[in-house]
Amino acid sequence: MTPATGPPHNELAVRVAEWARIKPDADAYTELRYRGAECVPVTLSYARLHSVAGTLAQQLRISTDTGDRVAIMCAHGLDYVIAFLGCLYSNRVAVPLFPATGIRNRDRVDGVLADARPSLSLISATDRTTSELFGPALGRVFALPADVTVAAAVPNPVIDTLRADLAYLQYTSGSTRTPAGVAVTHANLAAALGQLWSSVPATRNSPIVTWLPFFHDMGLVFALSLPLYSGVHGVTVAPAEFVKRPIRWLRACSDYRAGATGGPNFGLALAVSATTPEERDGLDLSGLETLLNGAEPIRADVLADFTETYAAQGFRNRAHTPGYGLAEATLSVTVCAPEDEPVALRFDRAALAHGHAATSPDGVPLVGCGTAARQRVAVVHPVERIEVAEATVGEIWVAGPNVCAGYYNNPDTTSESFGLRLPGSTASWLRTGDLGFWYDGQLYIAGRLKDLIVIDGRNHYPSDIETTVTACAPEVRPGHVTVFGHDDDHRENLVVVAELAKADPTEADELTALAQRIRVAIAAAHQVSADAVVLVEPGRIPKTSSGKLRRGECRALYGAGRLPHLAVVGTRPPPGRT
Repeated sequence: MTPATGPPHNELAVRVAEWARIKPDADAYTELRYRGAECVPVTLSYARLHSVAGTLAQQLRISTDTGDRVAIMCAHGLDYVIAFLGCLYSNRVAVPLFPATGIRNRDRVDGVLADARPSLSLISATDRTTSELFGPALGRVFALPADVTVAAAVPNPVIDTLRADLAYLQYTSGSTRTPAGVAVTHANLAAALGQLWSSVPATRNSPIVTWLPFFHDMGLVFALSLPLYSGVHGVTVAPAEFVKRPIRWLRACSDYRAGATGGPNFGLALAVSATTPEERDGLDLSGLETLLNGAEPIRADVLADFTETYAAQGFRNRAHTPGYGLAEATLSVTVCAPEDEPVALRFDRAALAHGHAATSPDGVPLVGCGTAARQRVAVVHPVERIEVAEATVGEIWVAGPNVCAGYYNNPDTTSESFGLRLPGSTASWLRTGDLGFWYDGQLYIAGRLKDLIVIDGRNHYPSDIETTVTACAPEVRPGHVTVFGHDDDHRENLVVVAELAKADPTEADELTALAQRIRVAIAAAHQVSADAVVLVEPGRIPKTSSGKLRRGECRALYGAGRLPHLAVVGTRPPPGRT
């Protein structure tokens, strides 16, 4: 089955129904559960998945009205897959969230529920916390059956195919702004899945194995929806199980002969640092054609380390498939060609600071993120709003059927980013807020427009400086450094906040020496002085629900003097000390 050519509606649900008819006994989705060292797979066939999703859809029709929002707060796994499909089948607007267990950011969930105003919330049968924690904000609460593999199911499920715009609200992670619900239509989802299907051939015929959280856009579209769209076997390891033992992800890829998998940069780094040669022994990753990498800055050294670590298990470097995307474009914007090796080039820092890309042997390494995935991508001057030449840094703009129309119930924020025009183009454009440039046919990401630090007329990209800090200070927790600009009403100052790798007490003199070493490294590499280097305990830097560092919130805490710290070196230390 190939992507539809006409205007699609509820195509994912229709495809699941078709797979249930064509190959009813084929494995649709498997959830891997762990009891100590034992792995227990729980699988639904396409016929069974179709029936159980249809049963839930029937119950949603009784309890809610067409177009009502339904919050999904189920445990990761088959419950979540059924809940999402049940919403699609019944034309209810899904709001992908997560159960209350382990919630790090209560305020964010409260904000999402207040904005979405769900009529009903779906939870897992074992959930005893969510209802108590969020109460009336959930609307009615419906628990899925304790065992979906044997629960009663309707024999002939009904799929609503009447025209209805919204499929789900994808709430952004909040790393750069207050969470906002991206309004994703059925047509947006179908377009995005068709783009991935075309751009990543390995997802068409072989199992897709992932650990990505389903409430995140990459998890929802690539990990949950794409296997069902393609009619292949989807296999998931819960994110918490992956973090406990990262080898579980790659063991699953090996056991199920995955053709495709994916994850952000930190997942690859964890699969290298938190696995042992004994755990890796016996893995066979030779069938892995695509390891899609996105959702956060991609590091060239992490790709190289992963290849070196898993080459003996058959992993091929060309399987690395960097990409760029965002929730407002229903995930993918650019993807590297699957047959190509990943490209990492070093770009001169001084040139980038002045808005130009030029390679340099000792420059900052950036990884190419490929070409447009069946859509239009432009690099635009953020003020003049005209396209800039290749090798010129600008804001990334996107136009295509996957680009959403805006944020739910938020016209002011929508008008800032959606429905924009470019000279000579009749298309409706999305301004992403991300900085990048074209170079030798590939898109490179330079950073966030709002995160950009301008000191003495030169641009500095936080991710570049954060890489320098990690490289010069092994005492710092990798991936837990945030750099931002702080305006003291006189000038923009550079502030570095870094989490220590260990919680063990460290002598004050040692902490001061570490902070000074970081300042020296930044000055040498970037020709800028860090106004303050703040060292904090593990876990002190605020994160989004998907694990990204929240620069904006960290900046606000620092500016308000409410960032607990162990040591600070600089001319303007903030008040407050742990």
